[in-house]
Amino acid sequence: MSGDEDKAAITVMGYDSTAVVREEVDDIGQALDRIGLRKVTWIIVRGRLGHEELGVLRERLGLHPVVVEEIGEHFASRPKLVDFEEHILIIWRLLRLVEREVTEEQAINLLGRGYLLTIVPAGYRFPRTLDALGSEHNQIRGMGADYLLYDIIDTVIDDYFAISEELGDLIEAAQDTVLSDTGTRALTEIQELRGVLIKVRKAIWPLREAINVLVKGQSDLVDDYTAPYYRDAYDHTIELMDTVDTHRDMLSEMLDIYQSNVSNQLNKIVKVLTLISVVFAPLTFIVGLYGMNFEYMPELRSPLGYPGVLAVMLVIAILMVLLFRRRGWF
Repeated sequence: MSGDEDKAAITVMGYDSTAVVREEVDDIGQALDRIGLRKVTWIIVRGRLGHEELGVLRERLGLHPVVVEEIGEHFASRPKLVDFEEHILIIWRLLRLVEREVTEEQAINLLGRGYLLTIVPAGYRFPRTLDALGSEHNQIRGMGADYLLYDIIDTVIDDYFAISEELGDLIEAAQDTVLSDTGTRALTEIQELRGVLIKVRKAIWPLREAINVLVKGQSDLVDDYTAPYYRDAYDHTIELMDTVDTHRDMLSEMLDIYQSNVSNQLNKIVKVLTLISVVFAPLTFIVGLYGMNFEYMPELRSPLGYPGVLAVMLVIAILMVLLFRRRGWF
C-alpha cells in the first residue's frame, strides 16, 4: 500500500460569530497555519499522522513528548485527560454495537488557545457538531474552542446512551431466553452481554473522571462560562454509569436464574433416575434370588413359576409407582 493511500485526510474549520470557513488541506503544517485566522480553528484529522507530521506538531505547538507519543500510538489508549497548561490532551473511545459485538476505536483531542485538534478514525463524521456550526443561530459559533470540545464530548455521551438503550433491549430479550432455555444458548448470550458491558464501562468510567477535571475549572483553557456545560456532561456520565451498573446487576440476576434453572433441571433428572432405581431395587432382588439356580428352590420346576414371578414383580412396581405418586414425589 502506498504512502498516499495511508495519508490522513485533514479538514480545517475556522469560525466565529460571523462566518464558518471550511478547507481541505494536504498536510498538518498547512492546517496549523490556519490557527488564529478565526476565533476558533478546528482541525479534524481522519486517519493517522505520520512520523514527520508528528514532528511538525511537536515543533509548531511546543508539545510535550508524552503528547506526541500518545498521538502516534498505534494501539487504543485508556481514556484519559492530561493538562499541560498550554494545551489539554483528552482521549476517549468511540464505541459501536452490532449484534452483541462492540467495536472500539480511539478519538484524540488536543485543546489549545483558540484551536482544537481532533484525530479520529478514517471516515468518522461529526454530523451534529457540523450542523450546529452551519447554523448562525447556534451559540457554538460565538463560543470558544473549549465549548467546541464540550459539544463533541456531549455527542459521544449521546452515542453511549444509544448503546446503553440497545443493550437494555438485548438484556430484556435475553431474559426470555433464560426463562425458556436451560441450554448453552442462554449462557452464551449472558456471557456475550457481560463482555459488552465491561467494554462500555471501561469507556465511560475514565471519561467521567476526565470530564471531572474540566468541571473543576483548574485549567485556563476552560472559561467560567463553559464549566457548567462540562458539569452537565459529567452528570450524564454518572447517569450512564448507573444505567450500566443496573444492566450488570440484571445480568448477574439472570446468571443466578440460569444456574438455578439448570440446578432444578438436574434435580428433576436425578429425581426420576432415583425413582427408577428405587422401583427396580426389589425387582432386582427377586431376579437375583431366583437366579441362584439351587436345585430345591420353590417354584423352580413349576410351570407357573416364571409367569408368577413376573406378575409379582409387575404388581410390586405398580404399587411403588402409585405410592410415590400419592406422596407427590413426581
